[in-house]
Amino acid sequence: MLTGELPFRAEHEAAWIYLIVNQDPLIPSSHDRRIPPAVDSCVMKMLQKNRENRFRSMDEVISTLKQLQSEVDQASKSARTKAIALLPFENISPDKESDYFSNGLTEELILNLSRLKDIRVVSRTSIMQYKGTGKDIQTIGKELGVRYILEGSVRKLQDDLRITAQLVDVETDAQLWAGKYKGKLSDVFDIQEQVSEQIVDALMVRLSPTEKVVLSKHPTENLKAFDYYLRARDALFRMTKNDVKSSIELFKRAIELDRRYALAYAGLGEAYASLYLYFERKETYIDMSMEASLKALSYDTSLSEAYAALGMAYFDKNMLDEALSAVQKAIELDPDSFIGYWILGRIYHTTDRDREAIEPYKKVVALNPDFYAVHMDLRTVYERLGDKSNYDKSVKDELEVYPRYLARYPEDPRAHIFYAVALARAGKMKEGKAQAAKAIELNPSDPLMLYNTACFYAQIGEKRLALDSLKSSVQAGLEDYEWIRRDPDLESIRNEPEYIDLIEKKDKSSK
Repeated sequence: MLTGELPFRAEHEAAWIYLIVNQDPLIPSSHDRRIPPAVDSCVMKMLQKNRENRFRSMDEVISTLKQLQSEVDQASKSARTKAIALLPFENISPDKESDYFSNGLTEELILNLSRLKDIRVVSRTSIMQYKGTGKDIQTIGKELGVRYILEGSVRKLQDDLRITAQLVDVETDAQLWAGKYKGKLSDVFDIQEQVSEQIVDALMVRLSPTEKVVLSKHPTENLKAFDYYLRARDALFRMTKNDVKSSIELFKRAIELDRRYALAYAGLGEAYASLYLYFERKETYIDMSMEASLKALSYDTSLSEAYAALGMAYFDKNMLDEALSAVQKAIELDPDSFIGYWILGRIYHTTDRDREAIEPYKKVVALNPDFYAVHMDLRTVYERLGDKSNYDKSVKDELEVYPRYLARYPEDPRAHIFYAVALARAGKMKEGKAQAAKAIELNPSDPLMLYNTACFYAQIGEKRLALDSLKSSVQAGLEDYEWIRRDPDLESIRNEPEYIDLIEKKDKSSK
């Protein structure tokens, strides 16, 4: 009733019965993202195969629904909000390296429109999965839970610029508006403003005076700085170690040309936090992330990206109260801030509030299904809570996410090692070893890589290799002992003397 879909589908009765007995249905929000996670939980409890796990009576159902009333009301409000996805502009320039420019224009429009309270805009991370897929807009609209889709193309030839765009109502397949813009590269900000205003007019959204100013505001007047910024964002989005380092240099170049470029500072803060969190545990990166993020906010206090980056840095520095305030502000400014929700979930997990971590993590999955780290986090939380059903589902989800991601980004060592751990959890040891070997080949000395290798070996019972890898990760600079203590992936070596000695030495050095 909520989704218009049956929980199980099959061509004949025998297959249908098999699915009911052996498979779990998809959560309702996977069909329609407007459905709140708490409603998902209610429906899935009704569909539990073990009757002892279902509601005992209809009174209990009604009581639960009353508790969910506020979320249902919020969902209704969201449904009235205009929901739109801006598909990546197609690059039809002779120079295919201009992909960064067309992707960047898409992101800039998303940023502009996401600041309007009556428009819900799907994040770049969610829409980039549709770049070059050839899916029709009706399918995309249903998968993203939006009614309106903007698509278009960009042609950039030296200083000449041509942009075409059309806005389509997915439900009626009607073209609400279409436009063509020609000009020089120096006209790019005016073109962005015109496109944003046309979308607002087509959706019949009434803007406040402040929102009108937001749409007309230029992030920088320096075109070269803008170009560096677009290149930096494109590099950061790819999330390999070399790309993150490249993005840092590009953000710095943008800032050198415009010392008040708030978005560039926010990007720099995110890049440094990502470099620390994913690749190199150097304390100086956290400090530089905090400095850049705070600099961004000194020039523009409305940047959700800056608060999210600041939250990452505070979390990395174990300043959890400050991290919580930062990510809550990021989410307030941008309800689709998946980084904000992710760090929020990690804060809850770190402070032993695992049950509270589930909803933020689920929100990340809904906003950015290919953000693979959160799938591992969800699996970890369910394991700690002893929730075997959801744990098994998380492992299954991981086995779908990693191959899809690695098909696009085969040089990401973290994805390979996380995939190896998931394969080990699923009992696929041979495939897991192959993924682990690839991860180590790509990045043999990184402390996080060594740590996750330890997790993999612990999973397959190779205690000696697990302990050696764990000690090597600490020697290489990994210092997140609190995470080591609570990581269920290391359970098989928890009572080993070398593991105990490692933890005790840290405890003594902290006193």
